[in-house]
Amino acid sequence: MYCTYFGLKERPFTLTPNPDFIFLGKAHQEAFAHLLYGIDQKAGFIALTGEVGAGKTTVIRTLLTRLTPETHATALILNPMLSSLGLLKTINREFGISDSGEEPAELVETLNQFLLQQKAAHKTVVLVIDEAQDMEPVVLEQVRLLSNLETATEKLIQIILVGQPELETLLSRSELRQLNQRITVRYHLTPMDAADTRDYIAHRLRVAGGPPEMIRFSTGAVQTIHRFAGGLPRLVNAVADRCLLIGYTAESRQIEAVQARQAICEVAPAEGRRTRRRTRILAAAVAALLLGVAVLAGMVATRPAPAPPAATPAPQQTATSLTRLLQRLDEGRSNLEAYQTILKAWNIAPSATVLPIGSLERSLKQAGLDIFRYTGNLGGLARIGYPAILELSLPNSQKRYLVFGGLTKELALVATEAGSLAGVSTAALEQVWTGRALIPWKNMLGLPVPVPYTTNNSQRELLARLLVSAGAWPPNQPVITEGAVREALKTFQQSQGLEAAGVAGGQTLLLLNRQTPDFKVPVLKKAERTDP
Repeated sequence: MYCTYFGLKERPFTLTPNPDFIFLGKAHQEAFAHLLYGIDQKAGFIALTGEVGAGKTTVIRTLLTRLTPETHATALILNPMLSSLGLLKTINREFGISDSGEEPAELVETLNQFLLQQKAAHKTVVLVIDEAQDMEPVVLEQVRLLSNLETATEKLIQIILVGQPELETLLSRSELRQLNQRITVRYHLTPMDAADTRDYIAHRLRVAGGPPEMIRFSTGAVQTIHRFAGGLPRLVNAVADRCLLIGYTAESRQIEAVQARQAICEVAPAEGRRTRRRTRILAAAVAALLLGVAVLAGMVATRPAPAPPAATPAPQQTATSLTRLLQRLDEGRSNLEAYQTILKAWNIAPSATVLPIGSLERSLKQAGLDIFRYTGNLGGLARIGYPAILELSLPNSQKRYLVFGGLTKELALVATEAGSLAGVSTAALEQVWTGRALIPWKNMLGLPVPVPYTTNNSQRELLARLLVSAGAWPPNQPVITEGAVREALKTFQQSQGLEAAGVAGGQTLLLLNRQTPDFKVPVLKKAERTDP
């Protein structure tokens, strides 16, 4: 629709991966380098994790295009939600070898012969398994056994496990400790920074053939998109595509911040409502300020010239010093305060036992909370809307923990010793934050993560019940079927800026719980810390 108007050969911001538009930001380049290193060093197992929409698939597809058939044999598994036998059959089929046989031993032997042939031909065999966080532990254990296919000097197959942050949680399970120990190369893909977002938008416009004089995104528009998307390429695409449609409708060749905000309101209605509410508050504040200025101007006009004013103290800073907040804490104390603040927020009585250093996640689980491991930036964390525990890294490898409560325009809100919120400099916080956080939440229906709704009727009905409560079930769908649940999940995930995969993972479940009217996300200002 808008391509002709902007002089584009094709739409630059489609959500479908297109190798012609591949853009590697700084984090993507580091991830790519880690993967190449692991393959060259015959590491055996490599793990690549990242948030939904962070660009993991882009990195993998770039890798597979760089591994030439003359030196590598590659296979990509996109849907690993299979039985052990089904996965082995799929692996053999992707490598172009026989998948006949109903016993795992037969299939493994066929694969072993293939690996030996590739070794003799001086080729490295690479198997990539995407969405690995959805695999059953027993299937992952079968994957581990494949690494036993080796010679006296090296592994015959290099296996790359790609998944969302839940993959690390899955690998930490006791029954998978042998597999976890064999992963010697790991990389967590972080979102793009503001500069990468700017270059990403420009790159995709350039590849699509957009002449600079025909289409431009202003600096303000790029900043608005980056703040909303949190550096996630998929969200950038969704908003930028809508920006072009809005620009076309308005016959404007430059996308401004106001159009970017409109696009966000249309792509993510919940975020749009928050933006409009902030705008109304700001407008009221500005109106009050202008009225005050006008009244003051009238008063000054009717008064004689005043005497020189006495010196007045400088206005107090609105931001609390992050340094002062951290100075009173050691690792153990910050660990304990975060634990107690979260439990108070959820109205859970804290244990009288002193929390040992390093056991924060385990202690929260013992208190009845589920944990979602988040990696990304503060904007993305604020959009999720739950109180979260930030992991901070100070000089000399010291760790600290602070409870995060949200963002204002310029400040990040963190819990103080008293349990109330204080605003600290967002820039100062980002300098010491590792990008990792724990999001405690309550799994109201006790659903397993991910929910096996394709094979378990009772879990399917419970998940459908949660979708209905969250207002995410289509009103014209009276029957609970596997297909109906999958489509409802995809629609909800798309509305939240998640990958519409139809898998009910941890982030999808916590967001569904947040949308349920009977479920209230804690408000940190009401949380009070209890001294041990």
